Amino acid sequence: MILCNLCTLLLKTVQPLACSDLALAFIFVAMKPAAILLSLVALLATAVADDRVAVPKSRLEELERKEAELEKLKGDLHKTKGENLQLKQQHDADAARLASVPTNAPAPYVSPPLATLPEFLEDQTIPAMDLANYYHTDPVGADQRFGNRQLKVQGEIVGFEVMGFTRIYRILLKTPQRDTRVVCSFTRPEKYKAAFTTDHGEKLVALLSNDVKVPLASVGQTIVIEGHCGGRAGNEVKLSRCVIK
Repeated sequence: MILCNLCTLLLKTVQPLACSDLALAFIFVAMKPAAILLSLVALLATAVADDRVAVPKSRLEELERKEAELEKLKGDLHKTKGENLQLKQQHDADAARLASVPTNAPAPYVSPPLATLPEFLEDQTIPAMDLANYYHTDPVGADQRFGNRQLKVQGEIVGFEVMGFTRIYRILLKTPQRDTRVVCSFTRPEKYKAAFTTDHGEKLVALLSNDVKVPLASVGQTIVIEGHCGGRAGNEVKLSRCVIK
């Protein structure tokens, strides 16, 4: 009974074998039962072992290809990490270099608090920077102190404006804020028949009746101007009827 079962299992296992292998199997039938049994067991074990280890060539090639791709990805990841480290080091070096460069930005101009100023005197001179600061930060308080008064203002000239077809020209003084200007208006004296700027607006010149040019002021010059303070209008602190002292 055992021999019959082994023969049946052997036939199922060796079905894919060639005809010559099948003929060899039938030769075993003529052998003694014990020898046949041993031969069948050996043949069955060999067939089972071959079935377990057999791997298609295409599958092996696919596994090898995936392994190669994995190694390439590992190499790319290592390279990317190295590049990121290099970029971080460069960034840190640039930040340190920028931090070590001294800035040339001037410190903000600070005026004495308006409430701490001594009593106003008609003959005192006030810096144009302070006058602009007071009207910028506290226009009401500044107007109470300076408005509708005759002031002497000292400052650096930053520009000129000549009003066409009139006898009016204006000198602009430096201020801490771009949105606040100190504007001093002059009326051209009768002895001058004209006033105009030269050197691309850097100089203010008057023209006498005999066509002789008389320099009046230049950009960058520090000057003292006396005039009537009309307070703030828009972004301008206005002085009118001015004269250069």
